[in-house]
Parts: sequence; structure tokens; C-alpha cells
Amino acid sequence: MAINNVVSLARSESPVFGQSVSDIDYLRAGSNTSLMGTAMVSMENIMLLFTELANAKFEQMSKKTEVSRDAQDMANRVDALLASLADAKGTAELPPDVIAYMRENNIEVNGMSIDKFIAENGTTLNKADLTAVKSALESHSGRASDFVQQNQLKLQQLMQNFNTAVTMANSIQSMNAESTKSIAQSIR
Repeated sequence: MAINNVVSLARSESPVFGQSVSDIDYLRAGSNTSLMGTAMVSMENIMLLFTELANAKFEQMSKKTEVSRDAQDMANRVDALLASLADAKGTAELPPDVIAYMRENNIEVNGMSIDKFIAENGTTLNKADLTAVKSALESHSGRASDFVQQNQLKLQQLMQNFNTAVTMANSIQSMNAESTKSIAQSIR
């Protein structure tokens, strides 16, 4: 009897301003989430995480693909200059946009910045110097391309993890359906 008095006293003091005891009980019941619901929310959060990681990885890959293409385009332009040289002692002027590209992307030639390389050799370069510039651009393009290839594997792994989370979410839904079915059958 004393316990019932404590419970009824607690219940009589529990209503929040303007709410009845039954409203409070309803809200309290609504705040209790099921184990299956919590598991589904967890799987949803995991899938969202993998989606965000994959999108970020894809964006990195897209930028590096563009870097690779641009660097290869500049290398092709230098190669065209090399092809236009009549003999091994011929010279050609390095285009300003190639110089600007190399400066912006910190591409080094023989371990020097393009500005230092030009300061030592001038903008009119011989075949050996043009070949060094072309090699530096191709190397930069190759590194960016390697980054993309390596990250394709990482992106594939993220997608496999995402698919695993989807499979787990489907399993949770199946378990929830089976338990609901069992409960419904036991009520009948």
C-alpha cells in the first residue's frame, strides 16, 4: 500500500504544465526507441558516412584527373616544340602559359622551380632543356594519374562497405518483420 501511495504521489506530481498524466505516459513511451529502430538508425548513419566519404574521395579523384590531363596537355605542347626543332642544336622559346602552369602547380625541373630554371637557362631553351621540362610535366601528370588509380581501389572498398551496411539494414528489417509476425501470432 505504501508503494502504491508513492507511485500515485509521483504520478500526481509528474504532469508538466498543461499536460495530463496520460499525455506524459504517452510521451515517455514514445521516447523509448526499439532495439531494431536504434539498429536501423545506426545503419542509416553508417551508410551516410560511407556516402560522404565516397563523395569526398570522388571529388579528390576528379581534381587529380584534371591535373593529370592539364599537365599532359602542357607536356604535349613542349613535345610539339621539340618536334619543330630542325636539329639537335636548335632552340625554342617556352610558351608563357606553360611557364605559368608550372609556376602555379610548383612543378620542378631538375630539382629547381621553373623560375630558377629559366633564370639559369633563359626562356629560349635547347633540346635537352625542353626535354627536361617535358619530363617534369609528364612526371607530374603520372603522379596525379597514379593517385587516381590508387584511390579507385579505396572508392571501391568504400562502396563494398556501403553495400555491407545495406545488407545489414535489410537483415535488421527482416528480423523486425519476423519478430512482429511472431508477436502477432502469439496474440491470436
